[in-house]
Amino acid sequence: MSQIISGLSVWLHTLATVVFIGHYLFLSQVYLPVLERRAQGNGLRAMLEEVSSRLRPYFGSSLLIFIITGTYLMLINKSYLGLGQFFGNAWSALIVIKHFIVVAFLVLAILSERAFLTQISDKKPEALKQFRWALNINMFLGLVILLLTSFAQAA
Repeated sequence: MSQIISGLSVWLHTLATVVFIGHYLFLSQVYLPVLERRAQGNGLRAMLEEVSSRLRPYFGSSLLIFIITGTYLMLINKSYLGLGQFFGNAWSALIVIKHFIVVAFLVLAILSERAFLTQISDKKPEALKQFRWALNINMFLGLVILLLTSFAQAA
């Protein structure tokens, strides 16, 4: 039974990762360039806000899944040394670094949606540049998170 729970936890954790990182990858590299050809300023913001509002339930669910499955997977990992043992082994160090990057990723995700996306308008073309910058940084941070996860699994 514990193998089933572990397997489901890994699968759900991975699925949540795909939702978060995939969104930023596709939004920055595929959707935004396409949407920019269709609209600018206020029209572009309206389309992006619609995309964002449709994704919000998936992000909320994914965040809850991350917390539950991540805690479980950490506690059952043989390399887990206990709370506060951040740099006791390579796995712990990688997980701590990964979690700092995850927090930065989440802060930037909130900032990009609340501060930059809402400012995109006909009168503020620089807000689109800030939004694009935040998307690209989050895409990069997401790839780093995946890399650190892979290294931690190999440690």
